[in-house]
Amino acid sequence: MPTHYETLGVAPGADAEQLRQAYLRRARALHPDHLAGASDALASNSGRAMQDVNEAWRVLRNPDLRSSYDRSIARPRPAPPSPSAGGGDPGIDPDDRPYPPVLVDPANVAAHVLRGLPWVAVVAVLAAIFVFTAFAAGGQDDGGSVTRWTGKCVGTRTGVGTVEVPCTDPDADRVALVVDRQSLCPDGATAAPVEDSWLCLRPADGTR
Repeated sequence: MPTHYETLGVAPGADAEQLRQAYLRRARALHPDHLAGASDALASNSGRAMQDVNEAWRVLRNPDLRSSYDRSIARPRPAPPSPSAGGGDPGIDPDDRPYPPVLVDPANVAAHVLRGLPWVAVVAVLAAIFVFTAFAAGGQDDGGSVTRWTGKCVGTRTGVGTVEVPCTDPDADRVALVVDRQSLCPDGATAAPVEDSWLCLRPADGTR
């Protein structure tokens, strides 16, 4: 009777990852989907072989069970025959065996998702800051500050008040300064109220 190591096709000193990979290879090779249309005898042999593979994996993947099993082996067993020597499961080509879906541990999937959540939160916060900054900058570009008048030419229009006009307009005044109080305008400048501030005006052509 073959040992569990021979059933999986690994050496007795194989590590945990080698055992896992060997189990997946054997399980895939014996999966029923690959044996569709096979003879009853072949299907029966494959079913028994799969039971042996599952039992070998159950024992060897558990360190305590594996240690106990190793002690129970009375003597060294020869290595399993290679496929070229005619060994393996009858009627199944070891190089052309089917593979079942890889088993996925839901706990591992959940752990990966949880580890990724902090990065998702950071990206969301950065995106929110970017959008807020863009809107704030847009508000300033739209002329939200009275300092935008500085250096421009303005005129007075009935029903509208102070508006920007071409500096070539004969009645145009240039904004020399924007202040909080009318009294802060320098001598010789005309003060015009705009919003909560005052525009200190001088003739655009320097003649008035």
